[in-house]
Amino acid sequence: MQKEKSSFPDIEILKEDIVALNKRLSFVESRLKDLLQKGTIPENKEAEIEDEEFELNLPFKAKSSIEFGVGESGMAWLGNIILFIGISFLVSYIQNTVTPAVSALVGFVAVAGLYFSSWITRQSYSYLSKLFAFNGHLLIFYFTLRLHFFQENPVLKNETLGLLLLLLVSAALLYKAYQKQSQLMAGIVLIMLLICGILSSEVSTLSGIATVAAILCMYLYYRFGWIKLTFAFIFLVYLAHVNWLINNPILGNNPEFISSPGNGYWFFILTWFAFSMLALIPPKKEVSGELVIASVVWNGLGFTIILGLIVFTYFKENYVPIFVLLSIFCLIFSAVLQLRSKLNITASMYVLFGFLSLSVAIFGIFGLPESYSFFALQSLLVVSMALWYRSRFIVIMNTLLFLTLMTVYLVESESRDMINLSYMLVAFVSARIINWKKERLNIKTELVRNLYLISGFIMTLISFNYLSPPAYITASWIFVAVLFFIVSVLLKKKKYRWLAIAALIASAVRLILIDMSNIDIGYRVLIFLVFAILSITVSILYTKYFIKKKEQNE
Repeated sequence: MQKEKSSFPDIEILKEDIVALNKRLSFVESRLKDLLQKGTIPENKEAEIEDEEFELNLPFKAKSSIEFGVGESGMAWLGNIILFIGISFLVSYIQNTVTPAVSALVGFVAVAGLYFSSWITRQSYSYLSKLFAFNGHLLIFYFTLRLHFFQENPVLKNETLGLLLLLLVSAALLYKAYQKQSQLMAGIVLIMLLICGILSSEVSTLSGIATVAAILCMYLYYRFGWIKLTFAFIFLVYLAHVNWLINNPILGNNPEFISSPGNGYWFFILTWFAFSMLALIPPKKEVSGELVIASVVWNGLGFTIILGLIVFTYFKENYVPIFVLLSIFCLIFSAVLQLRSKLNITASMYVLFGFLSLSVAIFGIFGLPESYSFFALQSLLVVSMALWYRSRFIVIMNTLLFLTLMTVYLVESESRDMINLSYMLVAFVSARIINWKKERLNIKTELVRNLYLISGFIMTLISFNYLSPPAYITASWIFVAVLFFIVSVLLKKKKYRWLAIAALIASAVRLILIDMSNIDIGYRVLIFLVFAILSITVSILYTKYFIKKKEQNE
C-alpha cells in the first residue's frame, strides 16, 4: 500500500529539512565527542580562559580606547600597589603599638581578605581578580618571613621553624602555579625560594635551595617548555651560588671568600648538571631551538666563571682531578647527546668543553712550554672526533683554538724542536683529514683547510730553521720546496705547489738578505747555482704544462 501523500507540500519540505538538520547535528555531536576523547579541544573552555597566563605588562591595547585601558587595567594596578603598601604599613604600625603576634594575625587576615576578594571578582572582573591573587601571594610570603626574620622580637624564635614555614608557603604557591600553568607566578615563587636560601646562615642550606630551584626550573621546562623562565633562572641561581661563595653579602656580611664551602661544591656541580639537561630534553614545538642553544651556552658560561673562582681560591695546587673528571663527563654526555638530542650542536659544545677541560688538566700536569705538544696532538684528536659527530662547528672552533695556541707559543715561549714538529705535522694531517672528509663534515669552503696548510707551512720553515745549522737553513728551505713539489705530484693537489713556490720565495729572500754576508763564498756560489737551477726547472715545467693544456683545449 502506497504511503499517502500530504495535501500540504510545504509541510513535507519542512519535514525533510528538519530530518536533514537532525542528521547534521548528530554528525557534529559525534565529531565533537571524538575530539574531546582525543584531547584535541579542551572540555571546559571557560575554565581555560579563566586560568590563562596572566600578563605582567599593562594591557593598554584597549578594548575601545586608551582611556578605558588606563581606567580598567591601570587603575587596578595602581590600587593594588597602594593596597600592598597600605597593608604592610598597617601591620608594621600594629606591631609597634600592640604585639608582634597581633600584627601577624592582622596580616594573615588581610591576606585572606585579598584571596576572598579575588574569588568573588573572578567572573565579573577577571583582571582585577588576578591582581588581588598576586597581591595575596606576595603578602603571605612577606608576613610569613616576618614571623622570624628581620625582627627584634620575632613571633617564632627558632630560625629553622621560620625557614620551614617559608618553604612550605613557597611549595604551596608553586603547586598553585603548576596547576594554573602560570609562568609568571612560577617565576615569582622560584624567586621566593631563592630568598629562603639567602635568609639561611648555613652554606649547605643556601646552596642546596639554589640547586632545588634549578631542578624545579628544569622540571617546569620539561612540562611546559618555559625556556624564557629557564634562561632567567640560570643567571639567578648562579648568582645565588656566588652569593654563598662570597659570604652572603646580600644579608650585610663582608664580601669575602668563605673559608670552608663544605658541601657547597657538590650542590654547585649538581646545578650545572641539572641545567645541562636542557640539551637532552626534547624541546616543545613552540620553543625556539636558538634560545635553547643560547641557554646551554649561558649555563656553560656561568658554570665556567664560578668554577674558575672556586679553583683559583681553593684548589690552586690540586685542580687536575677536577678537570679530568669534568672532561670525562663532558665527553660521555656529548656522546649521549649525539645519539639522543634533537639539537646536534649541543653535543659539539660539550665535546669542545670537555677537551678544553682536558687542556687545563694537561697544563696542570706538564706546565708550559711542555704542554704545547700535547695541545697540538689533542687538536688532531678533536678533528678526528668531529668526523663521528659530523660537526663543522667542532672543526671551526678547534681551528681557531689551534691557531691561538700556536700563536701564543710562537710569541711567548722559547722555540723547541719537538713542539715545532708537532704543530707542523698536526697542521698538515688535519688539512688532509678535512679535505678527505669534507662532505661528511659539511665543509663547503676551503678556508679552514687553507688555514691549516698555511700554519703547517709556517711551522715547517720554523722547524727547519731551528733543526738546521745557520749556514744550511736556506738549503733546508729549498729542500722543503722540493718536498712540497713531490707531494703535489703524488696527491695531485695544486695547493702544495703553491706552498713549494712560497718556500722558494722565502729561500730567495733569506739568501739575498742574510746569506749574502754570513756564509762562506764557496758555499754561497753553490747555493745560488742550486737555487737558480731549481727555479729555472720549475719555470720550464710550468711552461710545458701550459703548452700541453692549451693544445688539449684546441
